[in-house]
Amino acid sequence: MPTSAPASSLPNSPLPSAPVTRIKLAEGLNEFPAELYQHADTLEHLDLSDNKLSNLPADFGRFIALKRLFLTNNQFEYIPEVLASCQSLTMVSFKGNKLTEFAENALPEGLEWLILTDNKLSKLPEDFGRYRKLKKLALSGNQLKVLPDSMANCRELGLARLSLNGFEAFPDWLFELPKLAWLALGANPATPVSNHSSIPTEDIANYQLDAELGTGASGTIYLAHHKDSTEPVALKKFKGWLTSDGCPKDELNNALNAGLHPNLIPIVANISGLELPAMVMQLIPTTFQSLGMPPSFATITRDTYKPELTLSRAQIISLARQVSSAMAHLHGEHICHGDLYSHNMLVNEASKLYLGDFGAATALESLPTHQADGFKKLEVRAFGYWLDEMLSRITPEADSDSPEADSNSPTAKSDSPAANSDSQEPKSNDVLITLREQCLMPSVSQRPDFSHISERLHLS
Repeated sequence: MPTSAPASSLPNSPLPSAPVTRIKLAEGLNEFPAELYQHADTLEHLDLSDNKLSNLPADFGRFIALKRLFLTNNQFEYIPEVLASCQSLTMVSFKGNKLTEFAENALPEGLEWLILTDNKLSKLPEDFGRYRKLKKLALSGNQLKVLPDSMANCRELGLARLSLNGFEAFPDWLFELPKLAWLALGANPATPVSNHSSIPTEDIANYQLDAELGTGASGTIYLAHHKDSTEPVALKKFKGWLTSDGCPKDELNNALNAGLHPNLIPIVANISGLELPAMVMQLIPTTFQSLGMPPSFATITRDTYKPELTLSRAQIISLARQVSSAMAHLHGEHICHGDLYSHNMLVNEASKLYLGDFGAATALESLPTHQADGFKKLEVRAFGYWLDEMLSRITPEADSDSPEADSNSPTAKSDSPAANSDSQEPKSNDVLITLREQCLMPSVSQRPDFSHISERLHLS
């Protein structure tokens, strides 16, 4: 059976003799290890992140089975064109390199997921539209000012991160891509954002950090309390000026500007006195859990779920009302969330929901009105995907009228190892089915807005 090679396999020890499909090496490598070629026919996942590589060998195309290649945090200044010969390759990451050049025909046309975050790219190749299967694109933290017109042909694109670049304007076609649902444009000259909220600013010296609660992509959250109070709060310290989604400063300002809503985590204070941004939030009880989990290599842009998660139609209606209400509120405040996913939603046994994580949020005030409106409709498609995923969790038991069904919650356990294997959707004329179809319409302009969606759900 194919196995995974340990991270210490090179250069200090020989590679395992059994065929492997997955290898990770972080050994300060300056050159590509030739020993890897003995697995050229079977290797599917190669992670050479955190080394000192700046090139790949001319015969790298020998890795005929390679699907995913991670070269994060290396020294590459250009994308090696030999990668175009790796016809099985669907995912590539050059995050955190020194890229200044992205030549035409540098990557295989079957590419589905491309990560170029935190580089020095000032332009993309004019033939970028050849990547017609691309679903996920991360370009935050570069020096881009324009997108090639051919990129309008990337009609499978579902998620794009363009934050923290030099864009002074965006092309109209970006807001017309039929499958684009998660877009981040913050920290560009075209999308400035300042803190105009009434939430107070407090010095960090006024807070005592009690314990670390968790670390995410953009920062660390601590259990804390104000020096004049015993009430516990959550204090988030950002850990850099760039994340895969965008800029922490913009994340903070958008979260502050979002204001109060029953389904948004309340912000208590903006924190000063630190080199990096920080904020204080209301502490959400531990009875709340994430509704979903982030996408996998297989799902790419779609969230994943625990097999035991089951939902009734009534629960989906309740959750959908809360999500659509929160999104209508954000859009009313001229903010697009950019990351409308179940893994950014916290729910409890009573189906109370909080939408969090403004890391991909974009302020809309400075965008042309038609582009801002189009951006909002892109997020409607994200809601359509989310609703589709919720409907896939319905089972006959969860949707029955029995007292047991009424006690089910979004975090409830099921005896079935795959609770959605017998998924039973509502009838085709059900409001949930109708809304899903409307939200997923290929024509962006024909989708409803969140105010309409919220109204429909509250009437059902």
